[in-house]
Amino acid sequence: MSETPFDRLSKNVSRYGQLSFKNYALVRSFAERLRAGFCGYLNAEDGECVYLVPPQGEFHPGPHGGGAYSVSGGGFLPLAPISFGLAVRVSVSGDWLRAIFLCGREGNSLNVQIDGGKSFDLPLPLEDEDVAALHEPIYLHIYDWFDDRISRYEHGNYGTNAIGFEIVSVEKDKA
Repeated sequence: MSETPFDRLSKNVSRYGQLSFKNYALVRSFAERLRAGFCGYLNAEDGECVYLVPPQGEFHPGPHGGGAYSVSGGGFLPLAPISFGLAVRVSVSGDWLRAIFLCGREGNSLNVQIDGGKSFDLPLPLEDEDVAALHEPIYLHIYDWFDDRISRYEHGNYGTNAIGFEIVSVEKDKA
């Protein structure tokens, strides 16, 4: 019996599904490693300093699981670049900033784009040192954003229409 058009389509869709899951697993693995390593890099005394959060909409610092990724809740898993947010505690008083990342495979690399910042090509398969190499650039991206606004204010030029980071305050427990 010969293969029908539907059989060929079904096989192709199955391959698409396998690759889209592989893509999601790659980005999720990268994001989890980035989160854990960046928190260690920041060396916050209480260890609560970085969470994966949704890249769009309101967010609260805390674990979001699969909900931290742009493909969450969409049904059919798309074979496309995936974004996620990284909530970073930026003050002792509980202020959190969300940095957004867009990740997609390009050849034998994972391209990581910081929204409003630099882009990096990490060789595949990912090694811990490749992920760790992003800690300093991410830190500088966040630090420089605040430093730039401080400088603008001090020089009387702090009005801007640019959309920057999203910052939320969370009351720290006084336990």
